[in-house]
Amino acid sequence: MKRLLHFFWFNYDRRENDRDVYDTSNGEIQKWAERMLEDRFDVHSTSCATQGRVTRSPSDILVGHPTWHLDFAQPVPPGRSQRDWVRDNRLSPEAHAHPNTYILTPWVPRFPLEWEHSMPWLESQLDAAKLVFGICGSIWHEQTMALDGTTAQGRAKSKFVRLNMCVNPDALTVRKRGFNPLGRRKMIHVSHLGTFKGFDLLLESTKGTAVPSIGSGSLGQLEPGVVKIRIYDNEYVIDNLGDIDNGDGVRMQKLVDDHDFYLHTSSMDAQATTILEFGVRGLVPVVTPESGFECEGAIYLTRDAGRNREIIAQALQMPEEELRHRSECVTAHIRAAHSWRTFYDTIAGHIERTCEA
Repeated sequence: MKRLLHFFWFNYDRRENDRDVYDTSNGEIQKWAERMLEDRFDVHSTSCATQGRVTRSPSDILVGHPTWHLDFAQPVPPGRSQRDWVRDNRLSPEAHAHPNTYILTPWVPRFPLEWEHSMPWLESQLDAAKLVFGICGSIWHEQTMALDGTTAQGRAKSKFVRLNMCVNPDALTVRKRGFNPLGRRKMIHVSHLGTFKGFDLLLESTKGTAVPSIGSGSLGQLEPGVVKIRIYDNEYVIDNLGDIDNGDGVRMQKLVDDHDFYLHTSSMDAQATTILEFGVRGLVPVVTPESGFECEGAIYLTRDAGRNREIIAQALQMPEEELRHRSECVTAHIRAAHSWRTFYDTIAGHIERTCEA
C-alpha cells in the first residue's frame, strides 16, 4: 500500500492531455509532481496558500512551498491569512510540524523582499522542515553552505538538497529556424522586472550596443515598439513587447525567429525559468551567473555594465557556426540536466530515506 503524500503548491487544475501543454512555471511544478510522484505515493495535491490541516496520520508525508500570501509583493497586514500548513498539521501541541514535513521552494541565500513579504511563516517553516529542497543554481548552493546559523537559510544548510528547475521541452514546440545576419541580431528579456531581475544592469549593459526587446506586463503603460524610457535617472531605448503568452505559438515563433540571444541580468534569481524556455527554443543565453543557469554554451556577463557592453558587442558579431554550436549545446544541456523525472526522483528518494513510519 502506498503512503499518502500531500503536495502543497498553487492549485494546478490537472487536465486531460496536459502533458503536451506548457503551463506557467508553478503550474508545471505541480503538474509533474502528480505525474512523477504517483508511481511511489498516493498524491493529494492541494494549496500552500489557503490550506490548513489535511491529516492527523503519522505515516502521511507533507511536501510543499512555504505559505504564500496571495497578494504578490505586498506585506501581509494584521488579521489577514492565518493559514500555516506546516504548523497546522502538527500531531501534538508541543510540536512545530508533522514529523514528515518537507519544504520545496526556489532558493537564494538571502530572499528578495518581494518573496519575504509574500511568505509570512518562512522562518518557522524552514526551521521545522525535515529537509529543504531548494530550486537554484549551484552558485546559491555554495553561498548557502558558507552561511552561519544566524538566519533561517543558514540553519537550513545541514538539511538542504539542491534541485535544478525544469521544463518539458516536448511541450515547447517552437524552435529557432536560423540565426539572423550580422547587423540584425537581437536580444530579448522576459520577466516581471522585480527588483532582483536586474533591469537597471540590463539597460546599462546594452546602452549604445543593442536595443533590448523587453517582454513584461510591468511595462503595459508604455506604447508598444521601440520607445525611449526614463528610469534610474537616465534615458534608455528599448523595444517594448508587452506581456508575452507562452501559449501563443504564432507570436512565439516570430519572437524566436526575430531574436538570437536571451538576455538575463538578475542579481539573485534562483534559476530563471525563462532562460530554460528560450534556451530550449534555440536562443543563446547571455546571462549573469546570479541568474542561476550554468552551461558551457551560455555567454556570461558580470556585475560591471561597461564590461558587459564589450561582451554583448562581441556576442553580436559571433560567427553563425559558433552561435549554432552554442544553441545546440544549451538545448542538449537543458534536456539532460533539467528533467522533471530527475527532479522528482531526487525528492522521492530523499523522502523514502528520511521519513518516519
